Amino acid sequence: MEIKMRMSGKWNVLDISGHIKGSEVSHFRAAIQKAITEKKLFLVANMQDVGFIDSSGVGMLITCHQDLKAAGGQLILMRLSDDIYDLFEMTSIDRLFEIVDNEEELASR
Repeated sequence: MEIKMRMSGKWNVLDISGHIKGSEVSHFRAAIQKAITEKKLFLVANMQDVGFIDSSGVGMLITCHQDLKAAGGQLILMRLSDDIYDLFEMTSIDRLFEIVDNEEELASR
């Protein structure tokens, strides 16, 4: 998994590519913790190039969401694949996160 951070308005966008699973989950969590330490509290996980997420990845997203919320920030998910969105919908995780289709939707938030 590879993560690159860039700015889009007030949002720090994490462009993620690869799979969010197993041992790679700690890499994502470390990126979120670093962002919190640097006071970059409004994060968007761009998952356009994420092909797969397992249960440890889902759990990590929930934990990161809670950590950011506790710090006064927010985590938004963007550009989910149909398969990942269906998984989130079946497990009701889609109700926990704000999910957007593109960066244009971020401008109003």
